[in-house]
Amino acid sequence: LINFSNQHFYDGKLSLLPDRRLLNQGEPGIDYIQVKGIWDKQVNHQEASVVVDMVKKYLKSDSTQSIGIVTFNVSQQNKINDLLEESDMDLPDHLFVKNIENVQGDERDIIIFSMAYAPDKTGKMSMQFGSLNQAGGENRLNVAISRAKEKIVVITSISPDQLKVEDTKNQGPKLLKAYLVYAKQVSDGKFKPPIPQAVHHS
Repeated sequence: LINFSNQHFYDGKLSLLPDRRLLNQGEPGIDYIQVKGIWDKQVNHQEASVVVDMVKKYLKSDSTQSIGIVTFNVSQQNKINDLLEESDMDLPDHLFVKNIENVQGDERDIIIFSMAYAPDKTGKMSMQFGSLNQAGGENRLNVAISRAKEKIVVITSISPDQLKVEDTKNQGPKLLKAYLVYAKQVSDGKFKPPIPQAVHHS
C-alpha cells in the first residue's frame, strides 16, 4: 500500500517489510473497480452508488474493519453522505466520508476512493482536478493514498490513459495518473512488492 508513496514522495528511503502472510494469500492490497459513470454537475451518481454497495459488503463480511471513504471533490462527498443516510444501514462510528482536502490524520483498515471524474453525457472529458491541480496538490494525494492499513478500493469511471495530464502545470494530476496505473497493476496481480534482502554480516 505504501510502495507508491515510497517511490514518488520519499525517494525509496522507507524500508518496507511486506507482510508474508498477506503475500502468500495472493490477494491484492488494492482493488481497481471501473464503473460506467458519468460526470454530471461535479457528481458521479453511479460511482456514489457503488461506494455505498461496497460499504454494505464490507460491513456484512467483517464489521470490525474500520472504513474511510475519500472523494476528490466536495460534491461527490456530499452525494455519498446523502446516499449513506438514505440507506437502511446501521452506520458505525468509525466510518468517515471526507474529501482529499480534509483527510488528514485519519487512518482506517479499508479506504474506498471515489474518483468521480468521468466523461460527461456527450462523452467529453474535462481535465479539472480541483485542489490536486494547485501547487502542492501532490501532497494531498500522498496523504490520501497512505491512509489505509489493510486495503484500498479505487472506484473510478476511467482507465488511466483517459487522463491527459502532460500539459498540467503542477505535479498533482500527473501523480494521480501514475497512481491509477499503479493501482490497476496491483489489482490485476501484475505488481510484486520488492522483498528487502537480508544483510549478512561477516
